[in-house]
Amino acid sequence: MFSNMLSDSNFQDEVLTYQKISSSQSFEMEPYSDFESNYHMQLNTNERLQFQDTEDQEMIFKIKEDDTSLNFLNQELNKRKQKIWNDQEDQRLKHLFMEFQGKWNEIAKHMPQRNASQCQQRWRRINPPKDSRHIWTQEEDDRLKQLVQDIGKQWMKIAKCFGNITGKQVRDRYINKLDQSINKQPWTYEEDMLILYQYNINGPKWTKISNNLNGRPENHVKNRFYSYIKRNYLGEQNRYQKIYT
Repeated sequence: MFSNMLSDSNFQDEVLTYQKISSSQSFEMEPYSDFESNYHMQLNTNERLQFQDTEDQEMIFKIKEDDTSLNFLNQELNKRKQKIWNDQEDQRLKHLFMEFQGKWNEIAKHMPQRNASQCQQRWRRINPPKDSRHIWTQEEDDRLKQLVQDIGKQWMKIAKCFGNITGKQVRDRYINKLDQSINKQPWTYEEDMLILYQYNINGPKWTKISNNLNGRPENHVKNRFYSYIKRNYLGEQNRYQKIYT
C-alpha cells in the first residue's frame, strides 16, 4: 500500500512538473534587443519587391551580406586612432615629393610610421588640385564629334587639338554625352539584374560592367546603381534615418 502511495505521489509530481514546463506563464520572455526590434519592424512594415527569379533573389541576399561585412570592417577601421600630421612632416613630405618625383613607395621609406597611401592622401590634402572641370560649348561638342569621325577615338591626339582639355576629359565627354550609340531608353529589369550580377563579381568596376551592356556608358551604369538599384533592390536606407518604436 505504501508503495502504491509513493508511486501515485511520483506520478502527481511528474504531472505538476510537466504542467509547469508546458505552461506559457512559466517562461520569462527576454525583451528584444534594439537590433532585433528594428529587424522585426523592418521585416513587417517594409514592402518587398517581387523578384522574377529565385537566383536573382539569392544573389541580392549575398550582396547584402557582403555589404554588411564591409560596413562592419570599415567601422572597426575607423575606430583606430590615427596619428595627426604635423608641420615638420608636411615640410618633409614636400621635400621628398620633389626629390623622388612623386614616387610614393620611395617617399614612404623616408617617412616614419607612414605608408605610401597615407603620404599620397596627405599630399593631395595640402596640395588640392585646381578645378579641372570644363564647361563644354556647342562648338566644342561639334568639333569633338567631327574629330572622332576623322581620326577615331585617339583621345590624347584629339585633346591636343583643343589645347586646354585633357584626354580624359575628351573621352568622358564623348562616351557619356555625345556618342550616338548611347541607349537613352528606360532601364529594364534584365539590365538591373545584370548590373547586380556583375557588381557581385567585379565590384564597382563600371567600365567593365558597361562593356556587358549595349549603349550604356560607365557613368550611366554607376548612376543607375547608386540612384536606383542599391535603394530598390538591396534595400539600403539612409544611415541617418531614425526608426521609432
